[in-house]
Amino acid sequence: MLTNIALVIALVMTVYLFAYSYIEALKISNSEEQVYGGTFIFSSIMAFVFSGLTYLFI
Repeated sequence: MLTNIALVIALVMTVYLFAYSYIEALKISNSEEQVYGGTFIFSSIMAFVFSGLTYLFI
């Protein structure tokens, strides 16, 4: 039961972080001034980490 809950949490976090990194990429691409890309990089990396956890809990 606990692995099913972990699977759902990892899946939701994966989808959320991929969507958030996509929105951050759109903000960065539309900006004409200097941008901070740390949020985009961190959310992209963590999305891949949580997608790996999703694969682990299947």
